[in-house]
Amino acid sequence: MLNELNIKEQCDYLKVRLWECPHFLFIIMGGVTIAAMIGTNIIARYYADPELAALVVISVTSILFVISHIIVQSFERIAQASRARAEFISIVSHQLRNPLSSIRWQLEVLMRDSALDQKTRSYVEGINEYNNRMTKLVNDLLTVNRIESNRLVLTPAAFSLVDMTHKVVQDNMLFARASNITLDVRAHKDISLVFADETHIRWAVENLVGNAIRYSNPRSTIGITVAKKGLDVLWQITNQGLPISTSDMRHIFKKFFRAESSIRKRTEGSGLGLFIAKAVVEGSGGTIEFSSKQSGETKFWFTLPRTKVKQLSPNIKT
Repeated sequence: MLNELNIKEQCDYLKVRLWECPHFLFIIMGGVTIAAMIGTNIIARYYADPELAALVVISVTSILFVISHIIVQSFERIAQASRARAEFISIVSHQLRNPLSSIRWQLEVLMRDSALDQKTRSYVEGINEYNNRMTKLVNDLLTVNRIESNRLVLTPAAFSLVDMTHKVVQDNMLFARASNITLDVRAHKDISLVFADETHIRWAVENLVGNAIRYSNPRSTIGITVAKKGLDVLWQITNQGLPISTSDMRHIFKKFFRAESSIRKRTEGSGLGLFIAKAVVEGSGGTIEFSSKQSGETKFWFTLPRTKVKQLSPNIKT
């Protein structure tokens, strides 16, 4: 019973912000009800006898109390459902990680076997590719769950965004060549180290590069630049392909959202990449934006603080 009076504890349990917490909203609605009761009483006293004024006050107060109770109960059901969903995703994702890791290990052992004939090897490689996709999806779901529950742990450190970019481009070179796409990296001289979580930022860079390759026109060039921008380092990628429609622009960083262009090109994806990238970049004290022209030129860019800034967002734990 006493725990129910601890508003902060109840909000933390439901994993919602204060203004979304049913217990806090109940207090607010109580204050509104009292204010309405006093206001109605003052007004009624000028236009009616005391008995009628009291009746009006009681009626208005009762209506407001019923409405507030319905609203708060609705919010509580939504919060409970959201918490149950988050716990379900977390449990299922963790349960899937172990068998997927075991499958990957066994497939790697098989692929190292020189006795495999070419046909069998191609089957094993195909299974391994799908296993890797499933593993990535599970990891993405876990990351989204941590972001929404404010439990994503970022470990900031100084690292070279230029070096990371070259490594990511090298890893995606075969993917790009398969689509006859050229990757062009241009980095300004004397770029300072950035101060952020290297693992998560690399994931964001890989996602942006992968998206650019998937949505680019064949035989086109993807330009990647790394430059100074005030106290930050600017990373930008530009590709030529299907434009992002105006109606899709407002939703592009929302989870599970897939733009019309991705459906038209029948590209694979879960709609989680840009949502996670935005959370990671902003959690590291940076910003992420994009633009898309009808000509097909689309740009995504983000900034990260240089090592001397070291200002991280309080919204994500570090």
